Amino acid sequence: MGFRNRFKNKRDANEPEIVETLEAYGFSVERLDTPLDLICGYQGRDYLVEVKQPLGTFTGPQEVFFENWKGSKTILRSVEDAQAWAEKIKRT
Repeated sequence: MGFRNRFKNKRDANEPEIVETLEAYGFSVERLDTPLDLICGYQGRDYLVEVKQPLGTFTGPQEVFFENWKGSKTILRSVEDAQAWAEKIKRT
């Protein structure tokens, strides 16, 4: 049993549209179950992404992760967030 099969988190309803948007911008996207929803790749760089509904809240483990993670992480709540973030990454 692989890592991804051990955890079955509920997916946010806006996730498919956000994934589709990121892929349209040229990102590779892999869905995760923990600690965040997505790992995205673009031009040799990796990005951790959490998808939330506009008014969604974090689980206890997610709050701990965000407090302790020293690397980058991104929270996307809409297609517009995904577009703005993808455009920012493409400019850097």
